[in-house]
Amino acid sequence: MEFFTIILEKSSSRQVLPDNFVKMLDGHRPQNMKLRQAGNGLRKLWDVEVVFDTDGSMYLDRGWKQFVRAYDPRHGYFLVFKYDGNATFAVKVFDTTMCRRRYEDDDDASTLCLFFLSIRLCLTPI
Repeated sequence: MEFFTIILEKSSSRQVLPDNFVKMLDGHRPQNMKLRQAGNGLRKLWDVEVVFDTDGSMYLDRGWKQFVRAYDPRHGYFLVFKYDGNATFAVKVFDTTMCRRRYEDDDDASTLCLFFLSIRLCLTPI
């Protein structure tokens, strides 16, 4: 399953996950999950605690702040989460240019950027 979120606040100590994702878990309530930057090759895994509120909403909690500090998503950035079914999310970070952010260990972000820029140019009115 994949979903995205848009960063609207400067920084948050936790990240809410969509209700449909929680439903997909079919009653399973993991205590921890792992996050990694999406892409080919080896990526650092970030351990993140999962918490639920009284309404059943699911949050990435302790450990989320460290992930945010490392990848620096800012206001207006898109984060695309891909769940592997085994308590791990691969996360893609897109900035306000609609391009995937490039990081030191990135090997495929520039290709995605060119793809999104070509779409953006095609959609620009003449």
